[in-house]
Amino acid sequence: MTCSPADTGLNALNITMMLLHVLLLLCAFPPSTAKVRLRQFYRGPEPVNRTYARNECRTIYTDLVTIYDQDDNEDLNKMLFGVSGSPRGWIGAHFGISSKKWSNGDEVTYQKDFQMNCGKICCAAMKADGDWESVQCDLTRKFICQDVGRASYNYTLISEGKKWFEAQLYCRENHADLASIRNKEENERVKEAQSSGGTPCWIGLLEDKVEWSDGGQSAYRNWKSDTLQQSDKWVLMSGHENAQWKKVDNGDFFPLCYKSFIHVSKDELSWEDALDYCNTQWNTSGLLRIESKDDQIEMERELKRQNISEPLWVGLRQSRLFGFWIWSNGLHVGPWTNWKEGSAPEHLISQHCGAIENVNGEYKCCDKDCRSKFKVLCEGK
Repeated sequence: MTCSPADTGLNALNITMMLLHVLLLLCAFPPSTAKVRLRQFYRGPEPVNRTYARNECRTIYTDLVTIYDQDDNEDLNKMLFGVSGSPRGWIGAHFGISSKKWSNGDEVTYQKDFQMNCGKICCAAMKADGDWESVQCDLTRKFICQDVGRASYNYTLISEGKKWFEAQLYCRENHADLASIRNKEENERVKEAQSSGGTPCWIGLLEDKVEWSDGGQSAYRNWKSDTLQQSDKWVLMSGHENAQWKKVDNGDFFPLCYKSFIHVSKDELSWEDALDYCNTQWNTSGLLRIESKDDQIEMERELKRQNISEPLWVGLRQSRLFGFWIWSNGLHVGPWTNWKEGSAPEHLISQHCGAIENVNGEYKCCDKDCRSKFKVLCEGK
């Protein structure tokens, strides 16, 4: 079958009009001023229904936004002020099937048959004997925070009584998060940490029906107090009420979108082929650099969202002549690193190319044979 000149001209016109439409949408969605390098927020130009909002976000960016913490919530709230009409926006949260989740996004594997049946949104507390109990999240408890150590989590008892979501916010501001427990050994260490507390203490396990449009693993919530009694499915953020969330059945509100600047390849490649791949794709600008704690957090969120646990190439490589590690764009590795062994592999005994590897649930930099084949983390445009 052959195409006539008229057909060819029509196709070219359609493509031009489609590109123009995309450019107009890009200009209409003002970006946030958030400082995170690998994820950006955008607000839609006008109120629309939830289905249209999700389709617009997925077409132009990545998806409706997943809110991971208080900083995200405040940044999005700023985007709603100053707009015409009602300052309310669709977020990616919706109500689906009830499931357990750890506050920091860890997969729930240990004691996965533990039943949470408190009658409402349920949170877990550890008793003095190391067993867990399921109680309503608005009760007041002491709680256990965690910090990320070199090989495992470190746990700290906070003796001040707080509700579960208040405890979550405190731990995130002063430590890493509420305590996650991935195995029997960690359960024993949390038990030791809370032993002086006597009464049950909050740990980071939550069960509710909230799911996110992009599959994100976030346990952050900011509900308006009376909204959870409603049977509605969709969730919006209200800009006039401390960015609190409400359940709604329908309506027209501003889309709150995000774009991830992390791209994961489908194929497994050697490091050299990975470098070429990231430099030549239309939507990528090179191998991923992880230069700060914020970069690390965004990378971990994206890998957990996509349920990826195998090693992936990043833009690290060692100078075989001098032994120092550099990024693939020629920049020296800065003071922030997250090496598997605590420091960069030494010259002559290293394998010269850098990858990200899942080590006991944490994503660490490690050296690999440059000829090995893994999927690739690229920086998106």
